[in-house]
Amino acid sequence: MNAPGTRHAARGDGPPLVLLHGFLGHPGAWDGVLAALPAHGEAWCPWLPGHGPAAPEPRSWAEAVQAIAATLPAGALLAGYSMGARLALGAAMARPGHVRAVLLVGGHVGLAGEAERAERAAQDAARAAALRRDGLAAFVDAWEALPLFASQRALPPAAQAAQRAARLAHDAEALAWAFEVAGLAQMPDYRAAVATTGQRLLWLTGAEDTRFDTLAAGLARPPLVTHERVAGAGHNLLLEAPQAVAAALARLGA
Repeated sequence: MNAPGTRHAARGDGPPLVLLHGFLGHPGAWDGVLAALPAHGEAWCPWLPGHGPAAPEPRSWAEAVQAIAATLPAGALLAGYSMGARLALGAAMARPGHVRAVLLVGGHVGLAGEAERAERAAQDAARAAALRRDGLAAFVDAWEALPLFASQRALPPAAQAAQRAARLAHDAEALAWAFEVAGLAQMPDYRAAVATTGQRLLWLTGAEDTRFDTLAAGLARPPLVTHERVAGAGHNLLLEAPQAVAAALARLGA
């Protein structure tokens, strides 16, 4: 991929990895997962649009997905967390069979109804406006207080502080743009595509992340589309349970 990011040399055998971080995240969010992998192929962790030094170039969800899909190595393992999982799913559906498998950590499949989509669009617009009006620090305060991230409050203070510092390193205007182009309201509903795909997809969710856990369980269609649950963890498994994410990648790459 041509976007800025972090590249990790291969450590033993294995397919190449493309690992997409979440909203307010960064390529280093995957460091704990990679450290827990006993062996892996070359790993590429790009900055997503609107994050870090990545230019906010795509003008739509479709363009953002195509930019990722066009640069995926054949036979790679593609994985994403949250926003990255949504983009990974879109890229995989855009190039059926091109990647070996897709790991979707706390990922959504897209909103099914127009009323739900309109409600989310209004929510994303309000969040983008808050970023522009109140600045990044106030937005991060509100973001970290969301019930979705409640389980992270049990993490060591150093881990929480490191995550907050990484979040505060972003640019408020670029993040607002990310809401408008790659927010959940912009994502198509991929349920029909997932129901008929020949692509191997694994949804990985924390048991305490009940909303995403229930969603993923309803999508399972073994053996191609599967769902695994991590006990005692919430939404951000890269931070809360990196060993479980690494184990899932190892199984998909075996």
